Amino acid sequence: MSDTLYLVLDQGGQASRALVFNDYGESLAQARVEQKTDIDTTAPDPKLIVDALRRAVTCALQQLSPSQRKLPMRAALISQRSACLCWDRITGQPLTPVISWQDNSGQSIIDQLYHHFKEIQRISGLVPNGHSPASKWSYLLNSNALIEAQRHYQMACGPLASFLIFHLCREHPFLVDRVNASRTMLYSLEARNWSNPLCALFDVPPEYLPDIRPSHYRYGTLEIAGSRIPLKLVCGDQPAALFSNGWPNPSMLSVNMGTGAFVQMPLLVEAQERPLTRLLISPAYSDLNDELLVLEGTINGAATALNLTSLPLGLNYQNSDTWRQRYQPLPLFVNGVGGLGSPDWCPLESGWQGVPPFDAKSKVLAVAESILFLIQRNINAMRDVGSFPGSINLSGGLSQLDWMAQGLANLSGLNVHRMNNPESSARGAAWLLSRSRNWRQCEETVFPPASASALNARYQSWTQLLHAALIISGARR
Repeated sequence: MSDTLYLVLDQGGQASRALVFNDYGESLAQARVEQKTDIDTTAPDPKLIVDALRRAVTCALQQLSPSQRKLPMRAALISQRSACLCWDRITGQPLTPVISWQDNSGQSIIDQLYHHFKEIQRISGLVPNGHSPASKWSYLLNSNALIEAQRHYQMACGPLASFLIFHLCREHPFLVDRVNASRTMLYSLEARNWSNPLCALFDVPPEYLPDIRPSHYRYGTLEIAGSRIPLKLVCGDQPAALFSNGWPNPSMLSVNMGTGAFVQMPLLVEAQERPLTRLLISPAYSDLNDELLVLEGTINGAATALNLTSLPLGLNYQNSDTWRQRYQPLPLFVNGVGGLGSPDWCPLESGWQGVPPFDAKSKVLAVAESILFLIQRNINAMRDVGSFPGSINLSGGLSQLDWMAQGLANLSGLNVHRMNNPESSARGAAWLLSRSRNWRQCEETVFPPASASALNARYQSWTQLLHAALIISGARR
């Protein structure tokens, strides 16, 4: 058994967290500092996020026993890939707030580049969309405020991970990993570096961007709570979840339902052989020898959509397992919260179909059901390009609702293996640090598919409703 511990810094959409794991995958300590960043709240001050992570780490380390604190420790940092900002490269002073991954302010830039869509996707593996940092930086750098700032500061544009690396490491490196870099829409999948043609297209100078390194790399030294801990891994939070039980099974589809929902499946081809699709293709992990590409679908309005619906009604959607059988039939909900993600990639106004007035609880259930429908829409898009999952690995906060886990199994026709440990992303990062042979599989609950003709009929009706809404939305734009 190794005597090394693994500290994971997890910067999510609602909190800054720190967790410590051993070689068996057991969590020895964890701490959480709330940092709300939903789409309807003010964008957070980047310095407050750095402070929140430091406090979370300090609290987690204090939970360790005296003997555990003497053990060697390595650290990993995981964060939301499309969250980004601008700052001064010399002092680290933020010049913008953190711009959430759900922010769609770059859509006007994307619309102007319509004739370059094929080139953008060919190089980056991403379908052009306004959630990408490239479009947000392009918009910001041409604003009056940042035009003036570029005269007085040494501009840095980077994913949130890069800003956190700079501030948390005593060496103040200007670096980012390939996984976070790939989400900017300025990264070349084949070159594994910044793409000069894409930087020119979005008018983002390459010298503003951090140097790119593999996920597993010596990024610097964390100096927190009197300890110096090498930061040896940086990755995105969603890709890290793939590795919670070790290297992912190539036929396993991973679905993580949190603030958003993310559908990922290993893509066992070289970058130049990837299929043409309206889904995203990006690295989930890389080191000097290995790189895993994934086919990925995104649903922007998952827990965010449920919160926007349930909180004004004074309801807690976590109790919806007890409502399910009493509120039928449900209305249908077109879920455009945060913009429609893959495979459509467009703004869309949310709407209802059914016989009003709608009961408050039935509305919450309909929003939750729309998340399942959007996931199934992405599974169908994967099948269209020849990726056929054999089963589903389900994680995230919403996965703890039994009826949603069973509904996903019924709709997809696949066994759903729900992880009973909600810390899938942090566990995955810890495993990537340790590669331990002693790593214990997370306990899971299996939901086999059952006959669900009514649910499938509702999915078909919802699909028709969505198509009609897309036609109307397209006519208005």
